[in-house]
Amino acid sequence: MAYNLLKGKRGIIFGALNDASIAWKVAERAYEEGAQLVLTNTAVACRMGTIAELAEKTNATVIAADATSVEDLEMLFSEAQKALGGKIDFVLHSCAMSANMRKKRPYDDLDYSLLDKTLDISAISFHKMLQVAKKMDAINDYGSILALTYVASHRTFFGYNDMADAKSLLESIARSFGYIYGREKGVRVNTISQSPTY
Repeated sequence: MAYNLLKGKRGIIFGALNDASIAWKVAERAYEEGAQLVLTNTAVACRMGTIAELAEKTNATVIAADATSVEDLEMLFSEAQKALGGKIDFVLHSCAMSANMRKKRPYDDLDYSLLDKTLDISAISFHKMLQVAKKMDAINDYGSILALTYVASHRTFFGYNDMADAKSLLESIARSFGYIYGREKGVRVNTISQSPTY
Protein backbone atom coordinates (compact mmCIF):
# COMPACT_ATOMS: atom_id res chain seq x y z
CA MET A 1 0.00 0.00 0.00
CA ALA A 2 1.35 3.41 -1.01
CA TYR A 3 0.76 6.70 0.78
CA ASN A 4 2.41 9.14 -1.69
CA LEU A 5 5.09 9.90 0.93
CA LEU A 6 7.56 10.91 -1.79
CA LYS A 7 5.16 12.57 -4.22
CA GLY A 8 6.98 15.29 -6.12
CA LYS A 9 10.39 14.31 -4.69
CA ARG A 10 13.41 13.77 -6.92
CA GLY A 11 15.98 11.11 -6.06
CA ILE A 12 19.19 9.49 -7.28
CA ILE A 13 19.78 5.85 -6.41
CA PHE A 14 23.32 4.50 -6.72
CA GLY A 15 24.06 0.79 -6.99
CA ALA A 16 21.00 -1.06 -8.32
CA LEU A 17 22.34 -4.01 -10.31
CA ASN A 18 19.61 -6.66 -10.26
CA ASP A 19 16.50 -7.55 -8.27
CA ALA A 20 18.62 -8.92 -5.41
CA SER A 21 20.14 -5.46 -4.82
CA ILE A 22 18.95 -3.47 -1.82
CA ALA A 23 19.08 -0.37 -4.05
CA TRP A 24 16.66 -2.09 -6.46
CA LYS A 25 14.10 -2.64 -3.71
CA VAL A 26 14.52 0.94 -2.47
CA ALA A 27 13.92 2.24 -6.00
CA GLU A 28 10.75 0.18 -6.33
CA ARG A 29 9.37 1.46 -3.02
CA ALA A 30 10.39 5.07 -3.67
CA TYR A 31 8.61 4.94 -7.03
CA GLU A 32 5.51 3.41 -5.41
CA GLU A 33 5.52 6.37 -2.99
CA GLY A 34 5.57 8.87 -5.85
CA ALA A 35 9.27 9.69 -6.31
CA GLN A 36 10.87 10.59 -9.64
CA LEU A 37 14.15 8.71 -10.01
CA VAL A 38 17.52 8.61 -11.67
CA LEU A 39 19.28 5.26 -11.39
CA THR A 40 23.04 5.08 -11.65
CA ASN A 41 25.82 2.53 -11.66
CA THR A 42 29.08 2.07 -13.56
CA ALA A 43 28.82 1.72 -17.34
CA VAL A 44 29.87 -1.94 -17.07
CA ALA A 45 27.25 -2.65 -14.39
CA CYS A 46 24.59 -0.93 -16.51
CA ARG A 47 25.48 -3.22 -19.42
CA MET A 48 25.89 -6.42 -17.42
CA GLY A 49 23.05 -5.98 -14.93
CA THR A 50 19.33 -5.58 -15.45
CA ILE A 51 19.01 -1.92 -14.47
CA ALA A 52 17.11 -1.14 -17.70
CA GLU A 53 14.34 -3.44 -16.46
CA LEU A 54 14.14 -1.47 -13.20
CA ALA A 55 14.16 1.82 -15.09
CA GLU A 56 11.21 0.71 -17.19
CA LYS A 57 9.34 -0.48 -14.10
CA THR A 58 9.94 2.79 -12.21
CA ASN A 59 9.82 5.22 -15.14
CA ALA A 60 13.39 6.22 -14.23
CA THR A 61 16.27 7.65 -16.21
CA VAL A 62 19.52 5.65 -16.18
CA ILE A 63 22.76 7.64 -16.14
CA ALA A 64 25.95 5.59 -16.10
CA ALA A 65 28.56 7.04 -13.75
CA ASP A 66 31.54 5.77 -11.80
CA ALA A 67 31.00 6.83 -8.17
CA THR A 68 34.78 6.97 -7.66
CA SER A 69 35.21 9.59 -10.42
CA VAL A 70 34.63 13.24 -9.52
CA GLU A 71 34.14 14.07 -13.22
CA ASP A 72 31.48 11.35 -13.58
CA LEU A 73 29.73 12.56 -10.43
CA GLU A 74 29.68 16.15 -11.69
CA MET A 75 28.13 14.93 -14.95
CA LEU A 76 25.64 12.77 -13.04
CA PHE A 77 24.36 15.54 -10.76
CA SER A 78 24.11 17.95 -13.69
CA GLU A 79 22.26 15.49 -15.95
CA ALA A 80 20.04 14.22 -13.12
CA GLN A 81 18.81 17.74 -12.39
CA LYS A 82 18.01 18.20 -16.08
CA ALA A 83 16.22 14.85 -16.30
CA LEU A 84 14.21 15.40 -13.12
CA GLY A 85 13.50 19.09 -13.63
CA GLY A 86 15.19 20.52 -10.56
CA LYS A 87 17.40 19.97 -7.54
CA ILE A 88 17.60 16.57 -5.88
CA ASP A 89 15.66 15.78 -2.68
CA PHE A 90 17.26 12.47 -1.74
CA VAL A 91 20.18 10.22 -2.62
CA LEU A 92 20.90 6.60 -1.75
CA HIS A 93 24.56 5.51 -1.80
CA SER A 94 24.54 1.73 -2.17
CA CYS A 95 28.06 1.17 -3.52
CA ALA A 96 30.35 -1.46 -2.04
CA MET A 97 32.87 -4.00 -3.27
CA SER A 98 35.90 -5.82 -1.89
CA ALA A 99 38.21 -7.57 -4.33
CA ASN A 100 40.06 -9.03 -1.35
CA MET A 101 36.86 -10.79 -0.28
CA ARG A 102 36.13 -11.92 -3.83
CA LYS A 103 39.63 -13.39 -4.06
CA LYS A 104 39.20 -14.92 -0.58
CA ARG A 105 42.19 -13.06 0.84
CA PRO A 106 42.11 -13.31 4.65
CA TYR A 107 42.30 -10.13 6.71
CA ASP A 108 45.85 -10.90 7.84
CA ASP A 109 47.03 -11.26 4.22
CA LEU A 110 45.38 -8.37 2.35
CA ASP A 111 46.49 -7.12 -1.02
CA TYR A 112 46.90 -3.41 -0.28
CA SER A 113 46.24 -2.27 -3.83
CA LEU A 114 42.89 -4.09 -3.60
CA LEU A 115 42.29 -2.50 -0.17
CA ASP A 116 42.73 0.92 -1.79
CA LYS A 117 40.01 0.00 -4.30
CA THR A 118 37.73 -1.31 -1.53
CA LEU A 119 38.01 1.95 0.40
CA ASP A 120 37.58 4.10 -2.71
CA ILE A 121 34.48 2.27 -3.97
CA SER A 122 32.83 1.52 -0.63
CA ALA A 123 33.56 4.68 1.37
CA ILE A 124 35.56 7.45 -0.28
CA SER A 125 33.03 7.51 -3.13
CA PHE A 126 30.51 8.68 -0.53
CA HIS A 127 32.70 11.66 0.34
CA LYS A 128 33.22 12.42 -3.34
CA MET A 129 29.47 12.27 -3.95
CA LEU A 130 28.72 14.56 -1.00
CA GLN A 131 31.43 17.05 -1.93
CA VAL A 132 30.35 17.23 -5.58
CA ALA A 133 26.67 17.63 -4.64
CA LYS A 134 27.48 20.39 -2.13
CA LYS A 135 29.81 22.31 -4.47
CA MET A 136 27.19 22.12 -7.25
CA ASP A 137 24.38 23.04 -4.82
CA ALA A 138 22.53 20.06 -6.32
CA ILE A 139 20.58 19.02 -3.21
CA ASN A 140 17.50 20.89 -2.04
CA ASP A 141 17.74 22.45 1.42
CA TYR A 142 16.61 19.90 4.02
CA GLY A 143 17.26 17.05 1.58
CA SER A 144 18.37 13.61 2.70
CA ILE A 145 21.42 11.55 1.77
CA LEU A 146 21.63 7.97 2.97
CA ALA A 147 24.38 5.34 2.71
CA LEU A 148 24.14 1.64 3.45
CA THR A 149 26.45 0.39 6.19
CA TYR A 150 26.77 -2.79 8.24
CA VAL A 151 27.17 -3.66 11.92
CA ALA A 152 30.69 -4.95 11.16
CA SER A 153 31.74 -1.30 11.19
CA HIS A 154 31.97 -1.60 14.98
CA ARG A 155 31.91 -5.34 15.68
CA THR A 156 34.13 -8.14 14.50
CA PHE A 157 32.56 -10.42 11.90
CA PHE A 158 35.21 -12.84 10.77
CA GLY A 159 35.20 -13.07 7.01
CA TYR A 160 33.71 -9.61 6.39
CA ASN A 161 37.32 -8.62 5.99
CA ASP A 162 38.36 -5.17 4.74
CA MET A 163 34.71 -4.26 4.15
CA ALA A 164 34.47 -3.68 7.91
CA ASP A 165 37.18 -1.04 7.58
CA ALA A 166 35.34 0.52 4.64
CA LYS A 167 32.05 0.68 6.55
CA SER A 168 33.81 2.31 9.53
CA LEU A 169 35.23 4.96 7.21
CA LEU A 170 31.82 5.40 5.53
CA GLU A 171 30.19 6.12 8.90
CA SER A 172 32.93 8.58 9.83
CA ILE A 173 32.39 10.44 6.55
CA ALA A 174 28.65 10.59 7.25
CA ARG A 175 29.24 12.11 10.70
CA SER A 176 31.87 14.63 9.58
CA PHE A 177 30.24 15.72 6.32
CA GLY A 178 26.78 15.54 7.86
CA TYR A 179 27.76 18.11 10.48
CA ILE A 180 28.84 20.55 7.78
CA TYR A 181 25.99 19.91 5.32
CA GLY A 182 23.39 19.90 8.06
CA ARG A 183 24.62 23.14 9.60
CA GLU A 184 24.85 24.98 6.27
CA LYS A 185 21.92 23.59 4.27
CA GLY A 186 19.86 21.45 6.61
CA VAL A 187 20.78 18.42 4.48
CA ARG A 188 20.64 15.23 6.52
CA VAL A 189 23.45 12.71 6.00
CA ASN A 190 22.90 9.28 7.56
CA THR A 191 23.86 5.63 7.32
CA ILE A 192 21.63 2.64 7.91
CA SER A 193 22.31 -1.05 8.35
CA GLN A 194 19.81 -3.36 6.71
CA SER A 195 17.86 -6.02 8.49
CA PRO A 196 18.42 -9.65 7.41
CA THR A 197 17.74 -10.11 3.70
CA TYR A 198 17.24 -13.19 1.55
